[in-house]
Amino acid sequence: MADAPDSVPSGCSRPFRLKSGEYVRCQSRLKSKCPSCAELYRGDWARIARSGIFDADPLAFRFYLLTLTAPSFGAVHRVPKHEGAKVRRCGCGVLHSVADAELRGVPLDVAGYDYAGAVAWNRNSGVLWDNTRRRLRDHFAGVEFFVVREWQDRGALHLHALVRIPIAGAPSDRVLGELARSAVAFSKIDGSEVVWGSQFQCDAFRADGGGAKAIWYLSKALNYVLKDTAREAGGSASWQHVARLQAAARAMRCSWDCEPESCVSRTHQRFGARGHVVSNTRQTKTRAGWSMTGLTRRAQRLARVAWFLAREAARQAEAVRQASAAPEHVAAALTGVAGRLQLELRSVAPVVP
Repeated sequence: MADAPDSVPSGCSRPFRLKSGEYVRCQSRLKSKCPSCAELYRGDWARIARSGIFDADPLAFRFYLLTLTAPSFGAVHRVPKHEGAKVRRCGCGVLHSVADAELRGVPLDVAGYDYAGAVAWNRNSGVLWDNTRRRLRDHFAGVEFFVVREWQDRGALHLHALVRIPIAGAPSDRVLGELARSAVAFSKIDGSEVVWGSQFQCDAFRADGGGAKAIWYLSKALNYVLKDTAREAGGSASWQHVARLQAAARAMRCSWDCEPESCVSRTHQRFGARGHVVSNTRQTKTRAGWSMTGLTRRAQRLARVAWFLAREAARQAEAVRQASAAPEHVAAALTGVAGRLQLELRSVAPVVP
């Protein structure tokens, strides 16, 4: 990278070089791999989330933060995440502290824990959310969603959804939560029933400080994967739990015609999870979509490209101006710099941001 420092994307810790010679961002969404690209990912989605709340008429809509969890696949250790947190006696009979972080989410009975059921539920959770979304739309006109899927310490996904409903037909938060949690689906792979866990939460909030707090809460989950929780715990028990989940996912069928031993689907590497970590309803001819302005990640990438082009064009113009006013040997050097920038812009501009 030292031979072309000006073409390396600023801040990216793992840029890679294309066959054409230019460097591009790694585009990782994980803080543990690239903080810069992960922050771009988080920021793009946070702006989309804000658009669906703060660009809407606060008097025309009601907003909710809905959290749905996976069922139990066996009892796990209860360990607080920070000092001062409320502590309940664990099923093992101990009042754990943050010093026991390596046990957080680890089964009390490893041999009896339903690892196969846990990864299968992760695999089928997308079908369950599709049915949940349809169920809510059947009951409430104009409902829109912004969804983040987050890993629980035990290795099961749970779902956070920002929900916006026109105020004329908006239900109470209790009614909305109960209706969502009672949705049922059936696996497209083995026909088994898929349901949400008994624990859920639904809170209505105003489009002011409450909206900002909800977006901040969701944006924290965007840059992490299950292995990050084990890495933070730093103990062998957490890693052994992750390894067992990984083995169960490797042995699981990810589709009706899957042969797990030879299948290359990433579902086997992601503890059964499939699809995107974050999503939002899009604008159509009949629906407003979540973002009131139609904001997308692509639109934000294009805006960064435009900013990059404008900045480099200004630099090139300044180099030419200085060349025209400088002594002859300095002018020749500056002209060379301007020419190199022009070549880089031609090849790098579409992919650097």
